[in-house]
Amino acid sequence: MQSKRVTFPILSGLAWSVGAGLGVGGCFLSPVPDTRTPVDHAHEVEPRCRAFSDAATAQLFSPDAVDRVEAAYSYVATGSDRRANLRGAAIHVRPLPGMSPESMTRSLECHQASITLGGAQASADDPYVLPGRWLDLDVSSEGDGFVAYARIDSIADARLVLDRARRFAAHSAAPAAK
Repeated sequence: MQSKRVTFPILSGLAWSVGAGLGVGGCFLSPVPDTRTPVDHAHEVEPRCRAFSDAATAQLFSPDAVDRVEAAYSYVATGSDRRANLRGAAIHVRPLPGMSPESMTRSLECHQASITLGGAQASADDPYVLPGRWLDLDVSSEGDGFVAYARIDSIADARLVLDRARRFAAHSAAPAAK
């Protein structure tokens, strides 16, 4: 007896949609807001920070490492146009010996976690920390340097992040007078 294969396109499509929503085959934006606190985020990051310390990556946290600071935006489709929303700061960092974008990202996340959990003290203008908030930190390679993005969804908080980053960069050593 020969078996017949029966398929159910609706169910297989549903399974694909569920798989895509779980990250198996695509992108899924959850309508449920993230309700984790900054402390919750810090506790999630902390176990990955054993090999990272602010002392080992001190050059990353120096204003002298910053070339310039720009606003970081996200773009939202509005009909036939796009609207720019301020998300925080794009901090352009000089090349740092022995550091990759991935190691820099992890260092920044660990720095933020340490400060959030009270293990370290933040400077007044630290662009990689916003008291009472959790920043989305990400570093990418650009040209011969790096860009460290410090982003947050709230536009009011994004302005604070950008202001802190600009003040931080302004503390870099001024060129010697001739």
